[in-house]
Amino acid sequence: MIINKILNVDDYYFDVFMSISEALTGLSANELQSTGLATDYYTYILKSLEGPTFVEFLTISKDILDKATTKNELKNAITSQIIANSGMNDMAGKLMTLWYLGTWEGAYINDRSYKEGLVWNVMHAHPPGAKQPGYKSWNIQPVNSNS
Repeated sequence: MIINKILNVDDYYFDVFMSISEALTGLSANELQSTGLATDYYTYILKSLEGPTFVEFLTISKDILDKATTKNELKNAITSQIIANSGMNDMAGKLMTLWYLGTWEGAYINDRSYKEGLVWNVMHAHPPGAKQPGYKSWNIQPVNSNS
């Protein structure tokens, strides 16, 4: 079983949401939680979608997470049961976009979702106009710079 007990949110599917988010984004649940938006994202999706669509996605995800005992089994199950299924693939894509860009169907979730998008950490950058890199940051050579 790969489902991690996450936070103390009193909802059956929240742990599944976080565990499948971890598997899809490639980042740990702690990294996802550090955005401070996990419960915001979860409740936003619940309110934005028809319940059965999201519940179906989470039910399939829970089944995958319960049965997978290794990371390789998890990857193969996600590929065959979520990515290969057009409806589930769409949901997975929206979920990854939510975490990385802070948007759901092109709209920001709230005023923090842009600033806390995972894309900024992956790029070793900061969200322009939202978080500044700090005094004298221009004097530090960029990560992976060849110059």
